[in-house]
Amino acid sequence: MIALFFITILQISFLTHVYFLISYISKKQDRYFKGFLTTALTNIFIGIFLAVLVLISPVEVKALNLERMLFIESGLVFFLMLFIKGRVSVRIYRRSQDPQHYHYSYFGKKVIHASAVTSRDLLAYFLTLPLTLICGAYFVVKLGCGR
Repeated sequence: MIALFFITILQISFLTHVYFLISYISKKQDRYFKGFLTTALTNIFIGIFLAVLVLISPVEVKALNLERMLFIESGLVFFLMLFIKGRVSVRIYRRSQDPQHYHYSYFGKKVIHASAVTSRDLLAYFLTLPLTLICGAYFVVKLGCGR
């Protein structure tokens, strides 16, 4: 039970670590860098603790149902990636409705400019694609098989 608790804490710490990394790269603020360093140290110490726990009490880790944990995690990651894709799509749609990002052609058709899609949106959409497909496929297969 203690191993499951610390594995969950480690995963939450990994997520906050990635959040601080992305925030520091995009905003260049010192508080995000400090959060990044803090979560890095936290991850190291929790990882060391889990390694020692595995060496001392392997029965504790053997009792974990890793298949269920992977199923839950793949579902969470899949829905998180879908949420990110949805937010990007909504942002692009709203920008395409702004008159600043389109004009009408000679035939009366709306022509959307390339400025409606930023490189940040494009990168976010396509970089999340592999993880969405992998986690989504695993989640759907395990959901359908019921095992």
